[in-house]
Amino acid sequence: MSSPTVSVVIPCFNQGRFLSDALESVLAQTYRPSEIVVVDDGSTDNTAQVARGYPGVRYVWQPNKGLASARNAGVRQTSCDYLVFLDADDRLRPYALEIGVQELNAHQACAFVWGRCVRIDEHGRQLPTVPPPPVVGDAYEALLRSNFIWTPAVVMFRRSMCARLMRFDPAVDASADYELYLRIVRQFPIHGHSAVVAEYRLHGASMSRNASLMLTSTMQVLRAQRPYVARRRSYERAFEQGRRSWQGYYGEQLIEQIAEQARNPRRWAQVGAMVAVLARYYPRGLAARVTRTLLQRNDRPRPRSGRQAPDVDEVPRGRTNAGHDRTTRTRDVAESDVAS
Repeated sequence: MSSPTVSVVIPCFNQGRFLSDALESVLAQTYRPSEIVVVDDGSTDNTAQVARGYPGVRYVWQPNKGLASARNAGVRQTSCDYLVFLDADDRLRPYALEIGVQELNAHQACAFVWGRCVRIDEHGRQLPTVPPPPVVGDAYEALLRSNFIWTPAVVMFRRSMCARLMRFDPAVDASADYELYLRIVRQFPIHGHSAVVAEYRLHGASMSRNASLMLTSTMQVLRAQRPYVARRRSYERAFEQGRRSWQGYYGEQLIEQIAEQARNPRRWAQVGAMVAVLARYYPRGLAARVTRTLLQRNDRPRPRSGRQAPDVDEVPRGRTNAGHDRTTRTRDVAESDVAS
């Protein structure tokens, strides 16, 4: 029996500064990939130059259509038995493909297998990482609660089972991987293992830092699950738990970003759009923030007769934002079980 072939697809949009790291990590694999495809999603940086500097790497260009479209283009360019998607700013560990092949071979009924990742900073230095708990029981139910697959790089897909479903939805571009996992797991079993197979880079340009985008796309993905969660009471509970978790995680981030951006009058148009997203997908959080703000104003000392209102510096230092502690706790909890 011949060994399975593996394709690695690397979508890239203006991440040329990280692309060499990603490609080097693929070329250093103990299990050699048969195809390496870089899909340039209309980059304006040195992505093309970097990709073309590696013999054997197939470079594909398309006008900017988004991450989901770039991944789909990569699927069309490949034909191997197994498939891995590596974001251009992430890296694979040397044994990633070998472990993925072993796990898929050992679990023939599974459409894909996934492992774990560690976080790294912009310079590739490892950051503290608390792995999500192992998945026990119904994988679809677990995915409704949270996306325990932090980055697509930890997943290896079996093309023969996933071919019909293997399409990332551009309508939910930022969360298209999450939507794909949910769609596949409704029809096929999947398997998780404990090996660390990827390094997930956190930096200022990460899509996951755009709280407005992430809140919108993630809630749209969850809302699309409503016809399926009605089948079981446990699914309904998991759905509600997941909805609140995502709202708290990205919603509280968005609140903080709104507060930061609102200090600059030139960004008030963007702030208005962010508030609209918050009102639609996290109204409870918006109402709580408005209430806290009003209470803080009412708590300020009233000026005595004949005296002007105190300057900001005269307000007692104890009047800090009461929501900060709750935001931190929410984020800490989410960091342990939600993909950032």
